[in-house]
Amino acid sequence: MVFSASQNVDSNSVVSFLKQAAFVGFGWLLALLAFNFNRRKLRQKNWLNALMVITLVLLVMARLSPAINGAHGWIQLPGMTLQPVELAKFVLILYFADLFARHPWQSRLPLHLQWRRWKPLMSSFFLPAAICIMEAIMPDVGNLFIAVVVIMVIWLGSGVSYRWNIFNLTVVMLAFLFLQNIIRFFHLGASQSYAVRRLTNFVDPWLNIDQSRQLLYSYYAIAHGGLFGVGLGNSLIKPYLPESNTDFIMAVATEELGALMVLGVLIALLVLVGRLIYVGIQQEGQYERLVLFGIASLLLLQAFVNLGGVIGLLPITGVVFPFISGGGSSFIVYSIAIGLALNISAKTKQPLKLNPQDMVARRDYR
Repeated sequence: MVFSASQNVDSNSVVSFLKQAAFVGFGWLLALLAFNFNRRKLRQKNWLNALMVITLVLLVMARLSPAINGAHGWIQLPGMTLQPVELAKFVLILYFADLFARHPWQSRLPLHLQWRRWKPLMSSFFLPAAICIMEAIMPDVGNLFIAVVVIMVIWLGSGVSYRWNIFNLTVVMLAFLFLQNIIRFFHLGASQSYAVRRLTNFVDPWLNIDQSRQLLYSYYAIAHGGLFGVGLGNSLIKPYLPESNTDFIMAVATEELGALMVLGVLIALLVLVGRLIYVGIQQEGQYERLVLFGIASLLLLQAFVNLGGVIGLLPITGVVFPFISGGGSSFIVYSIAIGLALNISAKTKQPLKLNPQDMVARRDYR
């Protein structure tokens, strides 16, 4: 799909294919290393703090780099770009999984007692807060949203009361439902802000057709593809669709392969997410459970935000689709995450399966 979606006037499809193939190979290698990595090192404070500081430095470098499509999210390297926000989401999972495993939320305690327990730990939130602030000022609202929700999922998994999460979910849903009214009330339609323009284009794509052409061409591509698609390489819309091989690759995939094939990709992703949750439930250790929950929620949210932007359900945020979109940063980071998940899964104690006819073994096992 990267090869096909790159066949437009702005890029060389062969070069894009070869670069993506190199990223895939390198990602598999790092996944193998993560599979054999000693997980205990990830919980050492010097390792965690070093990862957080390196991530923060990379985000600062990205913010100081020239803007691409209105955002400062990439570091220009010879022949490629590095997007440190992808690394930031994974590092935050490791950081908060360790933090909440060491200091789980006691849902039975009143809120003022919870505050007393957590007050000495406020310094632990300095680096994560700095990373989130850097994502906000880039601006990269989509990835910031994903990072915050993933942290909330890890927090929920650590034992927090479900009432707090219902309250937070209700606030987010109300803000989403009344987004159009909020934009009109504050007269944001005339704003020159890059992030605000994306919100206004989401509310009314026909308000400024020139600024909304990415979403409108995505509609055309999906409608043209139908259920079965027009055939690989036969897209008519991709030459006019910005970021056709990255953020909007699923629109091209729908046009060329059809909605049914894309549905198959989504089912495969849901199976992967379901397995991550299932293996997480089996874990005896809180840290391993929270890491798996964090990776599962990251993949699910990443796909949801990407597809939401493609079909107009959510504002366009520049978030890529896991393992499908072109680009090295996302594929490599997600490969490492899956390698770590396999590391945890391989060491999970499985119940002993006995032959029903082996009466001696059944007696000894009891």
